[in-house]
Amino acid sequence: MDPSVVAEDLEAPVMNQAFGSNWISANKKTKLHLLIHTAAGPVEPVNAVEVLVVEADDDEFIVGNDLLNALGIDVDRQLEMLADRGDDETSGDSVSLEADDPPVTASESSDDDIFSAVEGLIARAVEKGFPLDKVEQLRTIVHAYDVWRLELRADPPANVPPLEVRLQDGARPTK
Repeated sequence: MDPSVVAEDLEAPVMNQAFGSNWISANKKTKLHLLIHTAAGPVEPVNAVEVLVVEADDDEFIVGNDLLNALGIDVDRQLEMLADRGDDETSGDSVSLEADDPPVTASESSDDDIFSAVEGLIARAVEKGFPLDKVEQLRTIVHAYDVWRLELRADPPANVPPLEVRLQDGARPTK
């Protein structure tokens, strides 16, 4: 453990079962400011997180369900969704979609590349039954904002007006 970390003794040791059914014992606790790197980017809880300190020859950090829940990650729900998923990424869709691999590029896409890709999406929508009389309106909408990307990047949030929802007469909102 880093000498700058101040740990305090626990009143009683905490036993946890770790990977491979190995039992580990924690005798100390401390508070740390964490930065967790995820596929969606780095995530940092607002406050310091209380963690148990385990004496082990390992530089791994075990993230508990309480921290994941505080970050809005419900592992049980994720596992449930994974178990309910069919044979592949597209099963269960009423419209047959192909499971695309994310593109791998070394540089940012040009505006022409993005325009072509969006036009391809419009063409696919027409092939799948999108009304022909609405295509120009769709084209106007999809090209109105610069929100399209061919690869994930660390872009700032999209600068679009908030969505306004108006209920029709007689409609009742539900949760």
